[in-house]
Amino acid sequence: MNKTITALLVLIVLAGLAVIAEMTGMLGLDRNGKKTAYQSKGKLEVVCDVEVSKPNDTLSQPFDTTHLTIPAQFDFDENTGWYMGEYAMSMNRKGTLQVQDDLLKVSRPALFKRHGLTITGEHFTLNRRNGEFKQWLDLGDNKRLDLITGRCKRTTNAPF
Repeated sequence: MNKTITALLVLIVLAGLAVIAEMTGMLGLDRNGKKTAYQSKGKLEVVCDVEVSKPNDTLSQPFDTTHLTIPAQFDFDENTGWYMGEYAMSMNRKGTLQVQDDLLKVSRPALFKRHGLTITGEHFTLNRRNGEFKQWLDLGDNKRLDLITGRCKRTTNAPF
């Protein structure tokens, strides 16, 4: 009797974890072979709550961290995107948009120096499944400096 109840409780807990993982985007269950229909025309405007990890004068740890709310926009018709942030791709200096299923990736080549290092590229992504926002810089010598992480929501409160 105790083994049956224990097995039933374990199954309920596992089912609950699977539901939570599906809702957060950590697990993608196939729903009758249908892919999620995302916006692919016009402009997608989002607002993101992010944590910015800003290096000091050198890249020594720990970085200064701040919490910000930033806007971002993806223009599917022009294949561009921008966000307002620390090393931002602003409305005047947009990056190139690449759509990879759930992931929207915006990139722009760069060539400037910060913290004694050469910055060679700027990137940010939005995972449309779970709203995750990431921003990073490409550095010389094939290194990457992650600066911003957070979550975004559409300004219209509709799904991505």
